Amino acid sequence: MLVLLWFAAFIEGLSLTLVQGFLPLYLRGALGETSFVTIGAIVAVPALGTILASNFWGGLSDVTGRLKPFILVGLLGYAGALAGLPLLRSGPLVLAFVGVAALFFGTHAPSLKTYVTLARPDRREHALAYLLMFQSVGWLVGSIGGERFLEGELGPGFRLALAICGGLAGVYTLVLAIWLRDWRHRPASPRRESRSWLAGLWADLASLYENPRLLSLCVLTFFIVAGNYAMWGFFTVFYTEHLHASMRMLGWALGLSSALGIVSFFYVGPLVRRFGGPRVIAVGSTLYMLMYFGIALSRDPRVVAVLFALPLYGMINVSTNALAAEYSSAEQRGGGLGVLNGTYALATIVGPLAGGLLADRIGLGSIPWMALGFLACATLIAWRSLFTPGIAQVPGRIAD
Repeated sequence: MLVLLWFAAFIEGLSLTLVQGFLPLYLRGALGETSFVTIGAIVAVPALGTILASNFWGGLSDVTGRLKPFILVGLLGYAGALAGLPLLRSGPLVLAFVGVAALFFGTHAPSLKTYVTLARPDRREHALAYLLMFQSVGWLVGSIGGERFLEGELGPGFRLALAICGGLAGVYTLVLAIWLRDWRHRPASPRRESRSWLAGLWADLASLYENPRLLSLCVLTFFIVAGNYAMWGFFTVFYTEHLHASMRMLGWALGLSSALGIVSFFYVGPLVRRFGGPRVIAVGSTLYMLMYFGIALSRDPRVVAVLFALPLYGMINVSTNALAAEYSSAEQRGGGLGVLNGTYALATIVGPLAGGLLADRIGLGSIPWMALGFLACATLIAWRSLFTPGIAQVPGRIAD
């Protein structure tokens, strides 16, 4: 069953590369958008939908105790988004459309992570690492393939890539609907069955947001992801306009980043399991801070490509998701990972919009410095938490 989910993660990585990586470039180059705030909103607006989706669908997953329907909802959301985008010809329509689509595809990632952590409870870190590795394979294929499609005429090439990927997501939704076994992770309870699903959803989310360890993790995660997305939301534009790199060089930069990320997942799981998520996050955020410092100082596209490709994202992603799974009980796993995914989404709103505002006023060269500022805050929080006694908190559970 996990093989089926690995390919679903691959399609997600492929889709996100087109939406988050190349869509800003398409909006600016083919649709003539000039405002960097609008470019940043291409990443930020879908994230708003993802916040709502990950909390709503994740909590509903806990209430129903099921996972398969929510994986299908997420994959259909990607299929609809990718198939519909080629039909749109204006920036505001693109923003509105991906925002609505995110209300559905926003549940895909937390649902996949919930499934694998429940299926491999004794090896959560390894299960998450392999899932995210296949997502990175999707990033790699999307980076290299997207560059090939965009090498000719930007508009038609990108629209063709979207149509192909959307069709693949639609077909694979049918495959999962037929062959994926559903996972029920909540035992039946007479009291729970007697109340409405809305009351159960509200109680589930309220319990999760009262969990101090989960909330502390979300605060730390917010600063790390906001810094990364302040840079990632503009990387294709920053790389081609500010550093004057070619489209082929951009493809290789994104491809190298994805390839090294794939390799990293072979050791990230054991690394997190041996040293613990908090230590790995502290080290990873420190290395990220150094990485952005180097990008801010360099004007050589080759140097920036190497720095951008450093395989640090897996360390953070596996650690944060493993800790969120640990801090939420098996019965609330969907909601717990949904809350974390909502934090990721919130950070992807703040980071790109803040970067766009700064770039409009100072220029694209200011964006790595902003990313560095976010990561400096995260690094301070991460290291301080290692030397501060933790809050003794049993993972939350909804009372029957």
